[in-house]
Parts: sequence; structure tokens; C-alpha cells
Amino acid sequence: MLAGVAALELSNREWTVLELAVLSPMLAATFGGPRLTALYGVLAIGVGVMLGIYDHLFGQSDGGPTAQAVRLGGVAVGGVLAVLVSRYNTRRETKLQNVTRVAEVAQQSILAAVPRSSGGLHFAVRYESAAAEARIGGDLYEVVDTAWGTRLLVGDVRGKGLDAVRIASRVLGCFRFVGRAADNLPAVLAGLNAEVAEVCELDDFVTAVVGQIDGRRLWLANAGHPDPVLVRAGRASLLCVPTRLPPLGLLADATGAIGGATENTVEVTLRPGDRLLLYTDGITEARDPTTGRFFPLLPAAQAALSRGTLEESVADLVDRVRAWSRSTLNDDVALLAAELPRPAGRQRRGPPGG
Repeated sequence: MLAGVAALELSNREWTVLELAVLSPMLAATFGGPRLTALYGVLAIGVGVMLGIYDHLFGQSDGGPTAQAVRLGGVAVGGVLAVLVSRYNTRRETKLQNVTRVAEVAQQSILAAVPRSSGGLHFAVRYESAAAEARIGGDLYEVVDTAWGTRLLVGDVRGKGLDAVRIASRVLGCFRFVGRAADNLPAVLAGLNAEVAEVCELDDFVTAVVGQIDGRRLWLANAGHPDPVLVRAGRASLLCVPTRLPPLGLLADATGAIGGATENTVEVTLRPGDRLLLYTDGITEARDPTTGRFFPLLPAAQAALSRGTLEESVADLVDRVRAWSRSTLNDDVALLAAELPRPAGRQRRGPPGG
């Protein structure tokens, strides 16, 4: 910017444009800190002084010393303002970094690390935020070992912001206790519903799907949440319950509506190599910005979860969502994948006497 102003000033004798040198510290305030901005402010004044001497602007012609002093004074005032703006931007960026670090710690405390292996199963999780600055929201997941098998939870709190984070933390804490104490999935949903009804406002709720895996038996209960996906032998299908319950917090009589109702759960016999995907609606609501089409979950899950390790498959699915939406997600995405591994092949015996 300084070079351009100097070249324009030196290329003609009719125009006096050295006051445009103030654009240099203003531009520096956008990209650099206060020290770099102050340096360019001093350079702008220096360039203005040298151009004024070169063009004889300090003489009695062309307004005289008073006009040149006004030009340089404008450059100096602009430089001071640019330094102040740069200082404000630097403090704001530092505050944003501190808030981001606090959010990361909060996410680690709320969304505890899921073990890669538990109860003879393999697990992989992924959380993708719709906002680049945010690291946590109302989406939640958890895995706990119980006397009745391994229990899974994936849920989504209505709304965003700190209220959603607060509700998500309460739901996860409740599931870690109720999930280990209740003897069936309807009882788990009843406990979660009571917790949500206590902490939520009248217009808040939580959609959730709860699963239980004991050996090769899988039970699922759904409370207003998108149906999980089962990938078996390279084919993806939805696991739908006969009767989908309302979201947590909207059940007036949780005991009567959930307890003992077998139509609210679905039972599946797993086979070695089967993969189960639980997710939040951020992935199904991802759109192509050009065509507006929704993300094709089943074909994408079938292609991603049919090869590679479980972690690689989940990462591949996230890459497909990012490519489809061009990294413009409308909502957060939480993914929890479980796999019933194939048994290790028997080793061949050596030749007799070997």
C-alpha cells in the first residue's frame, strides 16, 4: 500500500495523494498486532514527509507548510486509531481462544472418552460442530457396561447454546447412573425422561435412542430420535421400532407409557462383522448448498462402513458429509458406531513333526 501511494505520488506533479498513506496502518491493523500496526504508522508518516520534501510541499506553494502539516496530522491520527483497533482485535482474539479452550475442557468433561473395546465390541465416536468456533453443543453420546450388557446412548437436545450444554450434561450424568441400575431399557428411558422433565423448560425436550448389547443380542428403544443404521454384509438398513415414543421430557406418565411396553423396543440378533451406527439429525439434515438435496445417509453409510477399520469408516462417513455440504453443516453431528468383530481365524497347524 505504501509503495502504491509513493508510486502514484511520484508519477505525476498534479495530484497530491500522500495522505492515502494512512491506509497502510489501517490495513496492518486487520492482519497484525499493535506493534506491527504502529510500525506501519511510523513508516506512513515517514513516507509522507519524504514525498512532501520531494514535491516541495513544505514550501509556500500548494498550500504551504500548513496544508502539509494537516496531511501528515491526518496520517498520524489514522495511525493511532489503527493501533487502537489492532489492540482491540488482539484482545478479542485472545478472549476467543480462552473461551475455546474452556469449551474443549467442558467437552472432555461432559462427553467422556468412549473405550475402543468393551464387552466384546469395538466402538468409534465422532463429534462434528456446525460452527468452526464451537466445540460442543446439545448432541450427546455415551457407552456404559452393566450387568445386563453394554448400553449405548445417543441423544440431541432441542436448541443450542449453554442451555443445551447444561441439559446434555444432566442427561449424560443420569444415564451413567440409571443405565447401570435399571434392569431393562424401558426403565432406563423412564429415568431419563424424569431427569429431562425436571431440568427442561416447557418447550424443551431431548430425542434419544438407547441400545443394549448382550453377546449377540441387540435391543433398541427410541424416543423421537432418527432410526439407527445396521450395516450387514455390505448392506445398510434402518432399525425401526414398532412404536416410536415421544422425545424425553414430553412423556406425561413415563412409567405407564414406557414400562413393560414391548412394542417400544426392537430386538435384533447380531452377526460377526455387523456394524451399528447411532447418529444425530445433523447428518440427515446436511444439504447440498447448490441443489438443496439432503445427505443420502443409507448409501453413504453402506459405502463407508463396509470397509476399513471402524475408526476409518466413521472418519470416511464424516468426510462424505463435509464434502456433500461443502463444510456448511446446519447442525452438530454426533456419531457412535459399534461393531461385533469377527472371530480370529484359526492358525494352521504345521506338518507332522514340525
